Amino acid sequence: MSILTAIIQAIGQALTFILPTSESGHSAIFHDFSARYSGESSVLTGLIHIGIAVGIVAAYYNVFIKQIQEFIGGCKEIAAKNFDIKRSTHSREFTYYTVMPFFFMPLYLIPLGGKGNIYEFLKGFSVDGNLISEGICFLFSAFILLIASYVLKKQSKGRALTLPVVLLLSLMIFVTLPLSGLSLCVSVVCMAIVCGVNKNFAFRYFICIAVPVLLVTGIFEAATSSVSTTIAAGAVGVIVAIAFSFLTCRFLKWAIRNLDLKYFSYYNFALAIIVTITGIAELFTK
Repeated sequence: MSILTAIIQAIGQALTFILPTSESGHSAIFHDFSARYSGESSVLTGLIHIGIAVGIVAAYYNVFIKQIQEFIGGCKEIAAKNFDIKRSTHSREFTYYTVMPFFFMPLYLIPLGGKGNIYEFLKGFSVDGNLISEGICFLFSAFILLIASYVLKKQSKGRALTLPVVLLLSLMIFVTLPLSGLSLCVSVVCMAIVCGVNKNFAFRYFICIAVPVLLVTGIFEAATSSVSTTIAAGAVGVIVAIAFSFLTCRFLKWAIRNLDLKYFSYYNFALAIIVTITGIAELFTK
């Protein structure tokens, strides 16, 4: 049973994290219906997150090799005091933009009195015993997907990332990571497309952000969780996560190029209605 659970969980996490459907939102729904409000992740969840990151890298290893090369080149420029962003190539500039959202992460630690810090406050909505906030987030994702679908139909080429767009995406990422119901794919890929960014640049930016997020999250969850797993289940979970994230990542890029994103929007709309109605019902029954 533990191995079967690992397989199902790995498939579910890979699909919902990479596709514009929100892994955190689906997790909150599962925990709500099973009355599990601790908010604690298991070791298996962390291992699967690491597996998803490996699968994404395997699918587009050439992108990450290029990013590492550009990052090292940028560090050498800084060390040699030759850094000048105006003279940077488009590839080097893209690398700088992928690092920028992580500069805002320390703001999570800003205290909010009795509500903990900013991260704990936002994360608390996923274990508050009510699904209304998740419903609102699914609804927001559905609207962004619908707009992105419309823009893609009109977009002939699109433009490269710019600093104002990256700052907006950084804000979206900052809110998305702790708040259940929001999708990193929607907050990065779809928001970038809505802002006129070329769909290939938007997708590449998403995978470059997703991998470090998954690795850090996965390592933290695996190292700190008191909910253990067996070696066999953990190994199977990682292998299945690598395989499904590889395939899902490839599918997502194909879908952005060839498939109308409105179908993902319809799914989020339907989920938003169901979840919101459930959340309202919970207000009267608890």
